Amino acid sequence: MNKVEEVIVLIKSKKVVAFTGAGASLESGIPTFRGRGGLWEKYDPRVYATLPFVFFTFLKNPDKISEFLIEFYEVLLRAEPNSTHYALAEFEKKGLLLGVITQNIDNLHQLAGTKNISELHGNAYKFRCRLCNRKKIKTKEEIRRFIDRLKRVKFRRRELIREILFFMGRCPCGARFIPSVVFFGQALPEEELVKAYDLIDKAEVFLSIGTSGVVYPAAGFPFYAKSRGCFLIEVNPENSEISGLADIKISDSANNFFSKILEIFDNF
Repeated sequence: MNKVEEVIVLIKSKKVVAFTGAGASLESGIPTFRGRGGLWEKYDPRVYATLPFVFFTFLKNPDKISEFLIEFYEVLLRAEPNSTHYALAEFEKKGLLLGVITQNIDNLHQLAGTKNISELHGNAYKFRCRLCNRKKIKTKEEIRRFIDRLKRVKFRRRELIREILFFMGRCPCGARFIPSVVFFGQALPEEELVKAYDLIDKAEVFLSIGTSGVVYPAAGFPFYAKSRGCFLIEVNPENSEISGLADIKISDSANNFFSKILEIFDNF
């Protein structure tokens, strides 16, 4: 029995939870933030992903924030789910997957059809009220129109600020909506952490996909799962911080591996 078949047997016979990182979306056209071609090569994360520097830059140089938003969202808008996302959605639909814990903010799990998701780092399409925490979701079309408006006003400072604030909008309570994405230095959302730990506590198999295992506290989940007695599968073409912990190590890209899974899953 090869590793693809071993994993299928485990998925079909055990309670599984999936944990996804940037590698799960790489072949959807989304470079890892820290990797070659990633946004942090061009944009300093201390300025564009750390509060209060983002707010200060927005007020002083909104054109810089606008440039970043355009490039960031254009990458997301072009991206489509790959075999990884579709496979996990199919497993959940068949009652074989408890849910997905993800570090990604690209919304691709939702687009593929997965329902039960713990979004540790937020979602680029979701916004929350800074006061009452009410949530709202923007569609791809709303994002496209926003990006088009930013391109039209370009370096006109007041108009850029107005466009960005208008896009964020106000909550019925009167406060402004802000991105749900977790900035550097911020705590992870408690409700998402609770959901993640609840999924792991119910699981027998922990399927780690495309994560380096270096970004804490999420990087601690494989170790927690292992301490709970979970069988650990890692899908990652590179060695990571958790490779030595894995019971099965799949040295392949996530998209390629799950394409193989989908080819034979129903008939195996």
